[in-house]
Amino acid sequence: MATAMRAATAFFSPSVSSSPNPRQHQHPFFSARRGRTHPRRRLRAIPATELTLEELNPSVDLLRKTAEAVGDFRKTPIYIVGTDCNAKRNIAKLLANSIIYRYLCSEDLLEDVLGGKEALATFRETDEKGYLEVETEGLKQLTSMGSLVLCCGDGAVMNSTNLGLLRHGVSIWIDVPLELAVNDMLKSMGANAISDPDSFSKAMGKLRQRYDNLKERYANSDVTVSVQNVASQLGYGSIDSLSLEDMVIEIVRQIEKLVKAKAMMEAAGKPE
Repeated sequence: MATAMRAATAFFSPSVSSSPNPRQHQHPFFSARRGRTHPRRRLRAIPATELTLEELNPSVDLLRKTAEAVGDFRKTPIYIVGTDCNAKRNIAKLLANSIIYRYLCSEDLLEDVLGGKEALATFRETDEKGYLEVETEGLKQLTSMGSLVLCCGDGAVMNSTNLGLLRHGVSIWIDVPLELAVNDMLKSMGANAISDPDSFSKAMGKLRQRYDNLKERYANSDVTVSVQNVASQLGYGSIDSLSLEDMVIEIVRQIEKLVKAKAMMEAAGKPE
């Protein structure tokens, strides 16, 4: 419990939530380094590494499409859930850039507080109650931020309290092939893990069990966007042909449908 309270206090202290922090990935449109340019490239959905916000520059066409779609949606927070991997984070970042939102990742913030990925994993495995309490405190604080894309850890869906807090915004499940997450995990462990078939099998088994335990909770999200389904809908033979912009366009399209459906329900409920 003491660990949980220490993490929660540091996680959401004014120095973390309001001061510049490299792990918060300051929005490129408001960065002091705005003058720097990055070469345009096709923004693949399966990059080898996690990219920075500055590398994820939306095209003019994407900015136009998102502006048209989410004009009435401004200041509503967006919560991204699902298996953690580079693809999920990169899609969330490009979405934030495209709709001019701030981007934060709760797992990154907790890693900063606790001292890295291994420390966070240990905290999550040895003190699940404390981990969920920290996630609850984080969601309570961040729901007031408005124009935010928050890439959430699994704690956001692991109890009814946190699922309820996601209702303050729009929750989106980005469903990625587990192989992507496993490959990311093994890369972080070094070359020996990548080349060892047993390491892949063990990591896949562990991740598959976690996914099976949480998929019904992920499915409580307002919107579900599957990497494989989007590739199929666009007629691609594999997800390797999919781009990050393809994913963001589908997410925005689903948000637009959700906003319209809510507006129709509200209109139907008003007395004439």
